[in-house]
Amino acid sequence: MRKTNDLLFLFLAFIYLIPVLFSSSAFLSLASLILAFVNILIWRKIKIKHLLVLIAVLIIPLSSVFITVLLYTKGADSSPIIAHFLGFPIYQLAFDTAILLTVRSFCLTVISFIFLLAINSNVLVLSLMQNLKLPVSIGYALLSTFNAFIYMKEEFLRIRLAYRMRFQKQIFPMKLLIPILVSASRYAHYAGLSLESKGLHDKKTYTEIHKWTKLDWLILFINIFQVGMLIYLFGIFSDTSIKFV
Repeated sequence: MRKTNDLLFLFLAFIYLIPVLFSSSAFLSLASLILAFVNILIWRKIKIKHLLVLIAVLIIPLSSVFITVLLYTKGADSSPIIAHFLGFPIYQLAFDTAILLTVRSFCLTVISFIFLLAINSNVLVLSLMQNLKLPVSIGYALLSTFNAFIYMKEEFLRIRLAYRMRFQKQIFPMKLLIPILVSASRYAHYAGLSLESKGLHDKKTYTEIHKWTKLDWLILFINIFQVGMLIYLFGIFSDTSIKFV
């Protein structure tokens, strides 16, 4: 049973992303990421395996960002040269900027992903309808959309298994595109008929109640205080630029 509202974690995601987006300190971004991760582990169980896979996937694009900024930062030649890389001079300004943008990109991606792992999309939509008065017509359309992705995944596995059983070989995934789209269109048609026949309106009742509780308020204010303290501390110790030794 979930003791905390999924809507809370949507708010927390934005709270932890704000210092990363507007900070000029790579250390503050990393501190926000660590604090967000610790708070997630306290209140929700997430699949660490999925997080590790994401980090592994991020290695190549983040390396590309770092090298590109390191070599082509505008105006970097006005700062001291700290090293050479494959014959290219590395300037202090370019190095600091590359570190900042790489760390910021990493933190934005990982923070967003860990909150995505912590949130149940269906429960979140129900909570939005019950607590923030999201129109029922929009809410149930979103629920149908989320369920459609699950349906398409299951349909993909069924078609691939049937092909393997019939032809004794693996099917190339692109060949499954047309039958999956046909199945998705059929699913959307029946989902639309079902929603229309139920006559959804603002007086809709729910079998699952997801209320915003005092515990949610407490967790929200504690996290706001923690992020505020981080910003305050890094404001005091503002000399956080990374120096190459």
